[in-house]
Amino acid sequence: MLTFDFNKIDIPQDARVLDLGCGEGRHIFGIMEKFPNAYCVGLDLHAESIKIAQEGLEYFESISNQGAGFTMASGYQMPFADSSFDLVVCSEVLEHLINYEDALDEIQRVLKPKGYLLASFPSFWPEKVCWLLSKDYQEMPGGHVRIFKKKKAIKTISSHGFNFITSERFHSLHSPYWWLRCLFWKTQETNILVGWYKKILEKQILERPKYIDIIDKLLNPVLGKSIAMYYQKK
Repeated sequence: MLTFDFNKIDIPQDARVLDLGCGEGRHIFGIMEKFPNAYCVGLDLHAESIKIAQEGLEYFESISNQGAGFTMASGYQMPFADSSFDLVVCSEVLEHLINYEDALDEIQRVLKPKGYLLASFPSFWPEKVCWLLSKDYQEMPGGHVRIFKKKKAIKTISSHGFNFITSERFHSLHSPYWWLRCLFWKTQETNILVGWYKKILEKQILERPKYIDIIDKLLNPVLGKSIAMYYQKK
């Protein structure tokens, strides 16, 4: 499931796109469907995720005229020249970085003038509930080191050379799922409620029934687990 609406940005059809913290390439699928002539680069520090993404190269090339490339590197020091990309996607990454403002400077460096940054992270109060329900969730190795407040995030990111455009919330049905996982943290793998709710999310992702999508969209303004922010480089 994607966390951005790519209809909200205007990039060249043959754009160069960077997915920072790409994981297994989830957002690259969406970018290629919207911009089949764009060349996408996925960057991540997790070797296993990069390996899985590279194993899917044949599929990526089947839905794109340009294909994709994947590299393992740090978001603090990316192996790209200045002004290399028309769009940088940074989804659910900044909340993991201790020095996230250094990463913002690096993103600003590799973006072309007027290029776009799409950044997402957990919404404040759904994430706060998770922290209150489970100390283990809060202290999970490699987990979230901060909870962003919307106004402060806009101010901070803008101060690194970006103009804020708009924001929206996604994945409302994921919030209760994570609350259940946190509530039953020690037994989440076998808990009946967690398992039942997981099946609902799997049905939404795999089958996309209209009624679940409608419920999800109606609840997004209140329960949206992720907040997506749209910026343009000054």
